[in-house]
Amino acid sequence: MEWILIINGITPYIYLGIAAITAELASDYSDYIMIGMLIAFGVQLLATIILSIVSKDKAKLAKVTMINKFIQIPYYIIFFVIAVMGVLLMMGLMGIGLLFIPFFIAIDVGVFLTTVIPEEICTIKLISSKKIPVWKFILYLVGNCIYCVDIVFAVLVHKDFKKSLQTPVTEASAGET
Repeated sequence: MEWILIINGITPYIYLGIAAITAELASDYSDYIMIGMLIAFGVQLLATIILSIVSKDKAKLAKVTMINKFIQIPYYIIFFVIAVMGVLLMMGLMGIGLLFIPFFIAIDVGVFLTTVIPEEICTIKLISSKKIPVWKFILYLVGNCIYCVDIVFAVLVHKDFKKSLQTPVTEASAGET
């Protein structure tokens, strides 16, 4: 079931393509297409939350989330370039580019949430099953919410799950503080 969430790594590219095509067409239906994308994204985010919570195998969920973060690296580069160019080009029109910044931030945060939420749920599972100490739990929670650093923490969470599957966990090995 966890592998269904691999779509979170692919959909940003789909949304970006649809937005580019819609902007290029500038048709009468572009508003409806954008609203449809917003609804689709809302459903995707809700499904991500539900599937992450009900997932039985959090180790597999951590692996899928890590893979998604790696898949999304080129998307973030492309998105950053498009967002910066769009704002700078529109700044030439009496500063209207500033109006686009909240739109770009909303898209960015939405895509970011599709990998942060499952990762945070995996981190909560690690602490609740006493597989990591409290200091590491707090570090993971904070680190997962920082751009670029979150990729490192996704690998660390996945590594902790792999390590915990190989060795039995006791109170002493969890390093409780």
